[in-house]
Amino acid sequence: MPTMSTMNNLKFHLISLGCPKNQVDSEDMFTILKKEGLIFNPEISGSDICIVNTCGFLEKARKESIDVIVETINYKLNGDIKHIIVTGCMVNNYKDSLIKELPEVDYFLSTFDESAIADIAKNKLDVFAHTNKEYINKVDLDVIEREHFNLKRTAYLKISEGCGRQCSFCIIPSIRGQYKSKSVEDLKKEVLYLSENGVKELILISQDTSYYGVDNNIKDGLYILLKELIKVKKIKWIRLMYLYPALITDNLISLIKGEEKILKYIDMPVQHISDNVLKLMKRSTDKRTVLRLIEKFKAEIPNIALRTSLIAGFPGETEDDFSELLSFIKETKFDNLGVFKYSDEREAASFKLDNKINVKLKNERYKALMQLQNSLLPEIFSKYIGKNYDAVIDNENSGSNIIKARTYFQAPDIDGCTYIYLENNGGKGIGNNNDNNRSDVIDRIGKIDFLQVKITKQKDYDLYGVIKNNELQLI
Repeated sequence: MPTMSTMNNLKFHLISLGCPKNQVDSEDMFTILKKEGLIFNPEISGSDICIVNTCGFLEKARKESIDVIVETINYKLNGDIKHIIVTGCMVNNYKDSLIKELPEVDYFLSTFDESAIADIAKNKLDVFAHTNKEYINKVDLDVIEREHFNLKRTAYLKISEGCGRQCSFCIIPSIRGQYKSKSVEDLKKEVLYLSENGVKELILISQDTSYYGVDNNIKDGLYILLKELIKVKKIKWIRLMYLYPALITDNLISLIKGEEKILKYIDMPVQHISDNVLKLMKRSTDKRTVLRLIEKFKAEIPNIALRTSLIAGFPGETEDDFSELLSFIKETKFDNLGVFKYSDEREAASFKLDNKINVKLKNERYKALMQLQNSLLPEIFSKYIGKNYDAVIDNENSGSNIIKARTYFQAPDIDGCTYIYLENNGGKGIGNNNDNNRSDVIDRIGKIDFLQVKITKQKDYDLYGVIKNNELQLI
């Protein structure tokens, strides 16, 4: 095992792959290392340590992770970095083969031991002995003062670890363990810290956000948590992601309806609508439940924006099942929709199912789903054209004439965004092709968090707009 250098001026670089939940893990490690005195290096070259936080959920993600690790190894062999730590979901499930195939990596660290990252950096811990299942559910969940990445006004809040479901296509329980909720107290402390560091939009994430508290026999746990989080004054928006249909309660719907801070936006991955496929997926819900829930959301909250995720080409999906899914999309008109091609994971229960869909047909069904959704977009987004909305600013680039922002019906990365042009804005001249005026506008934008935007047009998943009354207003 190579000996790492002293802590004085030790530089680290961190590469985070995969989902927002993985990003939070990366932010935790980033925070731990900085508190231990390490210096973050935004460039990989010149780093003492490069950390790669992998995704191991699907074959495509694993391939990307391996490619990044190999690229990092090349930096090490060329003398551009000294040490490599690989962590994340892929280590949890493929530790032995990774150790065998990638001897150039110094440490393989499971997600259950991420709090040991500082000890590893100081060469105090050999974690080869610690990447095993006996450490399941011993993950450190207490990084309260977490530095968040990317968007300065938006942060993810991971409310739990693991998953208590047994969906046949999913290997998360074997990778991450059973569901374990963080405490309301710790989550509120984390939110308070984030809010004091500029965060205005909070995005709640989990493998199953609606399951929160069930592991501790708490009824309506998500409702209870939200009642506490809305008390944090500086948080303006709370967005809910990954809600499982079976545990969405009337109390939760009423709270979303009545609480101004909770966005009228629901991400509810249904995966399919055919009872035949839902049963094969072991989704613990059925078509009737999903349709009733969607109907209830639309009746109770008329301006609700619904997002879902679907799987195309699941084993046993018949032509009738697929036609049923197409009809469901056409009738429901989700504001945002994601489609994944079924990935036949050897560790998943669905791997043993008969009637696998061939690649050609799977691709055709994926394409048909996406084409249908794209054809519906003008109708779906027409309800927003000509209306004014609050929009959180994602990017105010001093070298650009465009503000990138998002309204309540747009989550970062997975949905579209709203672009606001500064030059000749609305014909009245915010920016007005005058460099001094434009710089003044951009400077003022940098000091606020939200704009009032009038939506003027739609293109694909994105919207375009002008600043309401051509005035920058602090919201």
